[in-house]
Amino acid sequence: MFKLYGVPLSPFARKALLVLDYKELKYENLPTFPGDASSEFRKISPLGKIPVLDHDGFTIPDTSVICRYLDRIAPQKPIYPTDPKLEAKALWLEEYADSRLVETCAALFRERLLKPKMMQQPTDEAAVQNILENTMPECLAYLESVVPESGYLVGDSLSIADVAVVTCFIQARYGDFDVDGKRAPKLRRYLDQAFAAPLVVKRLAAEQGGHAAGLGLVRARDCQSGAGVRRGTAGARCRLRGEREVRRQPARDR
Repeated sequence: MFKLYGVPLSPFARKALLVLDYKELKYENLPTFPGDASSEFRKISPLGKIPVLDHDGFTIPDTSVICRYLDRIAPQKPIYPTDPKLEAKALWLEEYADSRLVETCAALFRERLLKPKMMQQPTDEAAVQNILENTMPECLAYLESVVPESGYLVGDSLSIADVAVVTCFIQARYGDFDVDGKRAPKLRRYLDQAFAAPLVVKRLAAEQGGHAAGLGLVRARDCQSGAGVRRGTAGARCRLRGEREVRRQPARDR
C-alpha cells in the first residue's frame, strides 16, 4: 500500500499522483501542506517539502525520486525510456519542467488564484505582466521547439517528460492562462490532446472532488479541478481534518 503526503493542487504532488494512477497502483493521498512544521512530518520530509511517498513504512521525499522509485518497483507501463538518448531527453525535460516551467506556471497560480482566493491578498499585477511578457514567452518558445508534430514528447509512449510538463500547464490553467495556438501551435495541440487523455481527465476530476471545489477555486469554464494549497506555517497541519483520497485499482496493485 502506498501513501502520498501532499496537497493534490501542488504540481509536484500531482506529478507523483499521475504516475501512481498511470501505473494503476493502489494508494492513499493524505493532503499535506508544504512547510508543515509538525515533528511527525519533518521526520519524513527534512526539508518540509511535498510530496512524500510512504511505501509500507519506507518513506521517500522529492517527487523525482518518488517517480523513479515507482518505475523501478512497478515496471509495468514504464515512464523512463530504456534507450539512453531518449532517457536523457526525458530526464532533461523533466528537469526543465520541475524548475523553469513550474516556477513560471506556479507564479500565475499564486498571483491569480492563491493570493486572492486563499490568502486574502491582492494580486501583484506587475508580477503577472512580467510573467506574461517575459518569462512565459521564453518557456513557450523553447517547448514549441521540442514538441513533436504529434504524439508524446519522447519516444512513442508516455514518459516522465509528459507527466512533468503537463502538470505545470494544469497549474497555469488554474492561473487563468492557456497557450495561444497562434504563438505555439504544436504545443497547443499537444496540450489539447494531453488534457483530453483519460489519465489527466480522471486526475482533474479527483482534484475537483477535493477541497478547492468547496472553496470556489474552480473556474466555471474549466469545471475540472480543485484543492487549496497554502505555504505551510507553524500552524499548518499534516492532514486536512483527516480527509483523504483513496484509489483502488486492479490486480497489479502493490
